[in-house]
Amino acid sequence: MKTPLIAFLFWCVLTSFSWGYSDFVPLRERAQGHSLTGAIQTNDSIYSNPAAGIFATTYSVEGTFAFPKSFSTSILDTRTSQVGGGIGYFKDQSSELNLQGLRLTASSRVSENVGLAIAGKAVWGNRLNKNTESASLKDVDVGALWNLGFMTAGAVLRNSFGGDESVNQERELSIGARMGYSDAVFFSASAHSKLRQITPYEFGFGMEYVSPWFFSLMGGYRFQTAQGTPNSCWSTGVSFLSPRLSVHYAVEFPRQTQDSASHLLGATMNF
Repeated sequence: MKTPLIAFLFWCVLTSFSWGYSDFVPLRERAQGHSLTGAIQTNDSIYSNPAAGIFATTYSVEGTFAFPKSFSTSILDTRTSQVGGGIGYFKDQSSELNLQGLRLTASSRVSENVGLAIAGKAVWGNRLNKNTESASLKDVDVGALWNLGFMTAGAVLRNSFGGDESVNQERELSIGARMGYSDAVFFSASAHSKLRQITPYEFGFGMEYVSPWFFSLMGGYRFQTAQGTPNSCWSTGVSFLSPRLSVHYAVEFPRQTQDSASHLLGATMNF
């Protein structure tokens, strides 16, 4: 990856943030119900499944602003060498934890249809109401993706070294798949489990329609049960696509009356 673009990462104020199965959930993943573990992705792969970007063959910078004041940015290069690399940074101020995070990924194809990747991450910050109480995490995610053309499937082992409950992260396994029809309509599904339990605590389902008129429409639904309390969310999004610059929007609608909708706006620059 080129040095000027690495420098750009640290002043670009634009990707999305949401607590869930990962320390960070990117915009298109949120628009499609946390269901893209088994999908080929571009910059979103840095946070979702680090192996998913190796099949995208891209060199891109992406960022999203998550209202009211959370943001992140990322760079992915899977085009200039056989080993793909990515870097991402996020900052979230939407929860009781005022957190920042940095991710570095490396990915490669081990065969024509299989890609493997590793993502090192560091997360740090403090509680908003207790500035003296700090929290931090350094860990590794490992991902794999199987690409059959009409269908892809993937798996991610998150927080391989155990995670840290102080930042709401434990060792977890995510699996998923995505199927497409005529490169226009795609359906995806994922399940997320904590390794100390057998039953997944979250299921996500999504779909996307990619129009020949340079836009795509996304939708999703996810539900989880935490300590016996149901929690579910509908989501939707739209992307306006071009070879050089694409713009994305997503919104989540929690079914719980005490929660409000989440809005995200992002952009991708391809080189």
